[in-house]
This record gives sequence, C-alpha cells and structure tokens, in this order.
Amino acid sequence: MLIIAAAIRLYLNNIVQYAPADEATYLDFATTLFHGGIGQYPDLVQTFLHDRDMWLFPSPLRWSWIGVTSIFCSLAGHCTFRDLATVSTLAGIASVALTWWIGRELFDSTVAIIAAALTATSPLQLALGRRALADELFCMLVLASIATLLAYIRTSRNAWLAAWIAVTTLTFGAKEQFLLVYPLILLFWWLQTRTINWRMLIAAALPPFLYFAVFCLLAHDVTSFFKIAQLTTSTIGAEYPEQYQNGPMHRLLIDMLAVAPLVTLAAIGALFSRVDRQMRNLGILLAGIFVVHGLLSSKNLRYIVPADSLARLAAATFLRDKRWVTIAIVINAVVELMLFRTIFITGDVYDPVTDALLRALKMLPR
Repeated sequence: MLIIAAAIRLYLNNIVQYAPADEATYLDFATTLFHGGIGQYPDLVQTFLHDRDMWLFPSPLRWSWIGVTSIFCSLAGHCTFRDLATVSTLAGIASVALTWWIGRELFDSTVAIIAAALTATSPLQLALGRRALADELFCMLVLASIATLLAYIRTSRNAWLAAWIAVTTLTFGAKEQFLLVYPLILLFWWLQTRTINWRMLIAAALPPFLYFAVFCLLAHDVTSFFKIAQLTTSTIGAEYPEQYQNGPMHRLLIDMLAVAPLVTLAAIGALFSRVDRQMRNLGILLAGIFVVHGLLSSKNLRYIVPADSLARLAAATFLRDKRWVTIAIVINAVVELMLFRTIFITGDVYDPVTDALLRALKMLPR
C-alpha cells in the first residue's frame, strides 16, 4: 500500500506554476538559508519585521519547515519550488505510513491497512503533497506526534517520550497553528491514560518551551518572537481571509464532504455507531479539530489536513467487518481520484476554500 501511495504522489509532483504568495515566501526563506547558512536567520527575521508587505504571508516562526526545506535544498544542491514541493511529497508518503501506525496502535492491523489504503487516494493530501507549502509536513508531524504518544502510552519507555517531545516541538515549528491542536493532543493523552502526574506535566510543557527557545537561538533575540506573533494575529481580518475563509462553523464539514464524500460519510457513520473507548477518544480528537478551527474567522481545509487522516481512520473502523471492504476501497479510490482530477487538475484549485472547491465541481455559477 505504501508503494502505491508513493508512486501516486511521486507521479503527481509535476506542478510547473507556483503561487507568488505563500509558496514564493517559503522559497525565499529556504533560498536565504541555502546560500547564507543558518547565520542568516536573524536577518531573515528582521527583514520580515520591517517589511509590512510580508506580514500577510508565512513568518519565520515556522523554523522547522524552513529548516527542513533548506536542508533538503543543500542535499539537492539547488533550491527551487520543486525542491520544496518534493519535501511535501515525501511528507505525504510518510503520512500514509503514520496513518497505518496510529491505526495499529489504536485498533488493529486490519483497520490500519484499510486506513492507509483510504489515505493513499485522499484528494486533499494528494493536492497538498504537490505544493511548496508547509501543510503536508505539518500533517505528517501531527500524525507523528500522535503515533509516538501512543507508543509511549503502550510501552512507558522514556525513548518514546523523548521522541514525542522532539516531534511535537517540530510540529510547533512547522505551523504555529498547532497551538490550537496541542490542547486536544493533551486531552487525548489524558483520555487514553486517565492519569495526570508530574512526568506528564513536565513533558507537556517542554514542546512549546523548546519551540520558543529554538526560535530565540536562531533569531539571536527574544522579543522578535512576540513581535512576529502579534503581527501574524493582526492580519487575521485581512481581505482574502475575510472574503474567502469566513462563514459558519460547519463550513469545514461541508468542504470535507465536497472533496471526500464517501470517507466523510463513513467516518460520521463510524463515530455515531461505535461506542468503544478508542473510537470515542478518536472521535473527540477529530471533532475537536473541526470545532476549534470552525470557531476561527479563517476556515480552510489546508488548516485541518491532519483531520483528513484521522477521519480515514474512523472510516476504516466502519469498513472493517464488511465483506465488501475491498470493493468499497476500490470504489472510493476511483471517486477520489476523479474528484482530485476535477478539482485540482482540471479546476486548477490552489487554495481548497469553499468557493474554489464548489466552483471546480460546478456547484456554483461561474
């Protein structure tokens, strides 16, 4: 299954036109470090702070994404949009494997395989896996945080706890938006163990602290962190988010139904038909991601891409005991690949917001 997912994603890493907004900003960050080394990070931070036009775009707070892409560029010997997109492609392949890992930890190998098969054809992840954006790496890191946490809960080994702390720190560094998801991860931890102790509290405090500390070391400054955070939040009501990402809380669910109808319906069916502890905990985590992002004024499927994999885990439990599971996976794959082509290839959708998705599907007048 992983080989199939890898083949699809590598084949689709073929975009030639990239966006002059977020993708160009990421390339500029990676190119700066590629040519000047890590010592250029303070200049990168100061340039962002003093250029008002950059405040609407991704910030240097995303040091793990910037670091990963600049390292990849160093290994490749050049730094292009395609190099950044390749990082997303590789992260997408890893996300399939991590979905399988979480499924095995939470349920069993059968659910894990079904979930991986469903994730292999996810239109949203296929689309983000070919873009020079941080979203697919963010998805991979969120899933890795959940997977290593589950491994630690099962084994109680300090090595897994250290891995969870490291991965979760990198997740903060990929997108500061993880601040919204992190309390849900901690709630999920408590639901799995029903215990709170000093080790858990200290471990929970370390990732956000390390995220802040690493940025300060890179920037050679402490106050820049708070200045950039303030500038980033001050642009929430900007013209594009206000016009294209506003709406009611359930907008994200509608968008998910548009891009992955069969999986979304199966996931909803599973969440309302299964009552075991693991399914309940997964449901709380999944619903929490939709709710906290639904409360924001900016709603975009890119922001909740980890929920796509979690929904596919829920859908896998719905299909597990069905005799027609293989047929269902094949039908879903055909539907999703057709939707991917319609929306992201023929429709050339870059940002998966409601307007772009529904227009590509000819559900809105042109």
